[in-house]
Amino acid sequence: MKDEARSLGKGISITLLVLFGATCIFPASCEDMSFGPQTTGGEPLWGLLTAADAASSNLSAIEAALVDASIALSGSGIDGPAAVGILSNLTMADASVIDCITIDANGTVREVQPASFEAIKGVNLKRQRHVNDTINSRLYSGFHFIMSVEGLNAIDSEMPVFDKDGTFIGTVSFMFNSSDFFERILAPYQPAGDSKIWVMTADDGTILYETDPSQQFLNKSSDVYQPYPSILELINRISSERTGYGTYEFLDQSHQETIHNGCYWTTIPNMGTEIRILLTLELDPKI
Repeated sequence: MKDEARSLGKGISITLLVLFGATCIFPASCEDMSFGPQTTGGEPLWGLLTAADAASSNLSAIEAALVDASIALSGSGIDGPAAVGILSNLTMADASVIDCITIDANGTVREVQPASFEAIKGVNLKRQRHVNDTINSRLYSGFHFIMSVEGLNAIDSEMPVFDKDGTFIGTVSFMFNSSDFFERILAPYQPAGDSKIWVMTADDGTILYETDPSQQFLNKSSDVYQPYPSILELINRISSERTGYGTYEFLDQSHQETIHNGCYWTTIPNMGTEIRILLTLELDPKI
C-alpha cells in the first residue's frame, strides 16, 4: 500500500507539473524559479484542483435546476401562482440563494421568490447587460457577477423560457451570494495558517470570496493594494492567463506584517464572468 501511495503521489505531481508548468516553459521568462509545482508538492495543488471541481459541480447543479424551472415554466407561464411555486422550488437549489425571478420578453420582473423581494416586481432589468443579452440572443449565457437592483453584489444566471409552441416568453433567474456560496464549497479544502483558497474575477480582479472578510469585493484598483506592485503585476497576469503561478508580497491575515506569498490559479469553467480560483501559500521570507 505504501508503494501504491508513493506511486499515486508521483502521478499527481507529474499531472500538476504538466498543468501548471505549461505556463513557465522557458526559465528566462519565469519570475521566481524557486517557487513552482516542482517545489510545492502535490497535496496543496491537488486541493486547489479538487476545490475548483467542487465549485464547478455546484454551479452545474444550479444550472440544472434552472433548466428544470425553465421547462416547468414553459407549461405554466411566467406569471401567477404556478410560476411562484416553481420559483419557490428553485430557491432550494442552493443555500446561498438571494432570490429567483421571472422576467418577460421586455425585461420586466413578473414574479419573485422569496416574497421578501416583492418590491422588485414590475422593475425593468434590460439595463443589466446579461439580462439584455439573454433576451436578445434567447440563449443561456452562464453566471455573471453583478450589482443587483436589490443593492447587493451577487452572481446571477438567466435561463431563457419558451412556451410550448417554442415562442420566447422571457427568462428565469437564480441569484446568489458569491461569498456564502464559495465559503461553503471551499471550506473542506482550505489549507492551514495564512495559506488559503480564494476566488476573483478575471477582468478587474474583483474578489468574490476571501477568508479575510475585509477584502471581499475589493479589486486591483482598491487603495489597499497600491503599495504592493508585485500583487498588481500578478493580478494582471491572472487576468490574461487561465492557469499559472507566481509570487507576491502583501499583508498577512492580521494585517500586521508584510509576508511573501506564492500563488497558483486556475479557471472555473463559465460562459459568463471569467472566474479564477486561487491558492495562496505563505512562503519562507528567503524564497
